[in-house]
Amino acid sequence: MDLADIAQHGVVSTADARTLGIGAGQLRLLVRSGRLLPLVRGWYAVAPMVGEAPWRAADPFAAARSLHRLRTAALLRSFEGRVTASHQSAVVLRGGRLWRADLETVHLTRTRDDHSRHRLGAVLHPRVAMEPSTGPDGLSTVPMAVAVVQVGLVPIAGRHSPDPMESLIAADGALHDGHITGEQLESALALHRRHPQVEGVRLLLRHADGRHESVGETRLAQVLRTLEYRFTPQVPIIARGVTRRGDFGIDGTDVVVEFDGLAKYVENSVRPGFPTVRRALADEKARQSDLEDAGKEVARVVWADLDHPAGIKAKVDRAIERASRRRRSA
Repeated sequence: MDLADIAQHGVVSTADARTLGIGAGQLRLLVRSGRLLPLVRGWYAVAPMVGEAPWRAADPFAAARSLHRLRTAALLRSFEGRVTASHQSAVVLRGGRLWRADLETVHLTRTRDDHSRHRLGAVLHPRVAMEPSTGPDGLSTVPMAVAVVQVGLVPIAGRHSPDPMESLIAADGALHDGHITGEQLESALALHRRHPQVEGVRLLLRHADGRHESVGETRLAQVLRTLEYRFTPQVPIIARGVTRRGDFGIDGTDVVVEFDGLAKYVENSVRPGFPTVRRALADEKARQSDLEDAGKEVARVVWADLDHPAGIKAKVDRAIERASRRRRSA
């Protein structure tokens, strides 16, 4: 029998190893060989017998999420039911969307008492008036709506302050996937009504919308709101007898704002090869041609544009002007 055979959620403890007769010296050898990865004191991730270890994924963000999930699993097991995963740790366990959340720190919320000792690399939050639930892989988490609110209340990676955009991004993803409702978000906000940072989260969550299909679309929607455009997400457009959907239709115009189509087509590919990219480019070209044949002007926005609202405004305004000229000449 191997450590992989007794691992739960991909992790084992030194006590687990001892049941197989594996002591401290052998554990050190297994770490040096790459079969084990130390997570927290006394706990290790076990590399699979076949295939790449998830924490070595080519996509850095995927690798960071995998490592965070393993650390969270180890800490949950070590606390033996006295805590539940919360904040971004719960979002990770439930497969939700994140942007700049700090994945170096595991967040846990006490469930039974206030006497659990802290662990290195983890923050233990006071117990809150809610019942924990079980995530898809059987690990205990706060309800998803609670985690969505919480992730905007703690510092993001590399900073000492929170960003309520993290809550909006997580909310859009959870609404899109059918994991939460608007009423559950309201209840979660009420649960944290005394938190000093909750007002910023509340203001942004007024705009939570499950029609946004990616982190980038949530960010772009926020930019468009800031620029005071009125828009409709996933606006239906009939082109060549087929109903297409534009990412954002600017209300009262024939302009569609599209977010980084190539990224959306290949976002599930860790390292997309040339055939994948070529198909994505062909699909995107056909999509834009269909939108233009339907009388729409397209303003295309890529990820790098999202930090430059003035540039996005220029693109959208140019598209509005082109649409106006087209109508005048029709």
